Amino acid sequence: MKKIQLILLLLICTKVGAGQQLTLTGTVNGATKHDSIEVNVPYGGEYWKKNSIYLRPDRTGSFHISFPYHAEKFIILTYKEGRQCLLLSPGRPLHVNINVNKPQQMFTFSGKAKTENDLIKKLKLEDEHNLSFIKELKSKNSYANWSVDSVINIKLPVIKYSLDSTQRLVHQAMLPLTLEKAIATEVKYCYANAVSQNLGDLLNNRKNRISFNTHFIDTVLLDFKIPTKDELNISTSANLYLDSYFRFKLWKTVYDYRTEKNKEHADSIFIINTGVSYKDLENDPDRTNEVYLFSTRMKTILPPYAWEKHLTNLLFSFCMSGQLQSAAKLLHFIKTNCTNRQYIMASEKMFVPLKVSRDQYASNINIKIRPDYKNTSSLKVLLAPYKGKVVFIDMWGTWCPHCIEDMVFEPALKDRLKGKDIVFLYLARDEDKDDEVWRDFIFINNLTGEHIRRTAVQIAPLWNELGIPDSKQAYPHYFIFDRSGKVMVNNAKRPSDGNALYQQLQAALNK
Repeated sequence: MKKIQLILLLLICTKVGAGQQLTLTGTVNGATKHDSIEVNVPYGGEYWKKNSIYLRPDRTGSFHISFPYHAEKFIILTYKEGRQCLLLSPGRPLHVNINVNKPQQMFTFSGKAKTENDLIKKLKLEDEHNLSFIKELKSKNSYANWSVDSVINIKLPVIKYSLDSTQRLVHQAMLPLTLEKAIATEVKYCYANAVSQNLGDLLNNRKNRISFNTHFIDTVLLDFKIPTKDELNISTSANLYLDSYFRFKLWKTVYDYRTEKNKEHADSIFIINTGVSYKDLENDPDRTNEVYLFSTRMKTILPPYAWEKHLTNLLFSFCMSGQLQSAAKLLHFIKTNCTNRQYIMASEKMFVPLKVSRDQYASNINIKIRPDYKNTSSLKVLLAPYKGKVVFIDMWGTWCPHCIEDMVFEPALKDRLKGKDIVFLYLARDEDKDDEVWRDFIFINNLTGEHIRRTAVQIAPLWNELGIPDSKQAYPHYFIFDRSGKVMVNNAKRPSDGNALYQQLQAALNK
């Protein structure tokens, strides 16, 4: 009898445990053999393709995945050109129907989680660029050309009314309270990010510099308060806004210090606001990595819970972008200075794969750091080993976020060109002191191809030989050389452009 009771208890526990997982199933109508569904759980509000899971539909087009979370999670599902934000929650399985032949209605839902995901689809939460006031920024004579005061007095009330209307729509959906709260939070900070980042970036120019720092920042921080701890646990957009909130507070504090004539008074206010002296920041040995410096030193600029979450989010960015030294240093700082065990454990978990990747790919024979990388002073020497081959040059730097973002699209491109006479040559602009950082990045990210590193001074003549004027020299930059060593495309498409770059490379191969 006891044995039967034990078996029943185990079955009940198993069923309850399964019910606590987040479950996503789906069917792709019209799937082809090599199709995959990309599922991404953003951390800290950041979408990193490297953090994605790729699911292969079976012969019937079906796929399935479960996540070991016990609370609501926003995830991003991508199939071909379609992208959809989803909300998964315990005990509410979701089934996604993907119809390849209906790009405008590619995703439809069934299951217990249908109602909330129909709402999210209607709200288009996967990208703040879907908001109408952001779309207006690209129109001719848009309000982006207004003065800061005009935007604050005329446009911001309209934006806030739109936010209130959207929140009412969420409330009218009659969802369970936890789901309503999750979606309402995501909506609020989707608007906050659109205002602080998209609109803010346009207004923060030379013409508006004073009014941006004296009026716009204060207005945004007043309208969109710092996310609570609960909101940061629920919402990806809240975490993204935490970064904007920190930057706004930083910019405002630094601006006030620099414009105050009484520097003794200014420094005392700066210490109260940030916990550190401005002069100490200027003389800090970590000044070369300002993101790390400001985030770790300016402790009191955020409440303790938000500061610790901000550090954890920053560590995730370091880990995802392959910055081993910065990540190791920040992890040590977090373990020494933070009190939230959940964040410390999450930080330790993030760091482990980074070190494993460095060791795993160190012996990859397809990663070749050229022995002459310190002596390559001309384009002729650079291209000499590749006669008869097409050469794709990626000019980048370990300090360049956009360079790193595009690199995640290169493995798929290389797969399509496998066996072809093409060389991927990575020309990095990094200083000698960052040699180890450069090497670690290459191996951590399994960056197959040939590698050269030049300092800022050394790379300047190469830019000139490549025929790019100073005003056009920006990173990343891509070149395609034909088999004879002549430049065929001096501003090639980016890897994230997918098929467009593939066609350019294919044209060079066919020449």
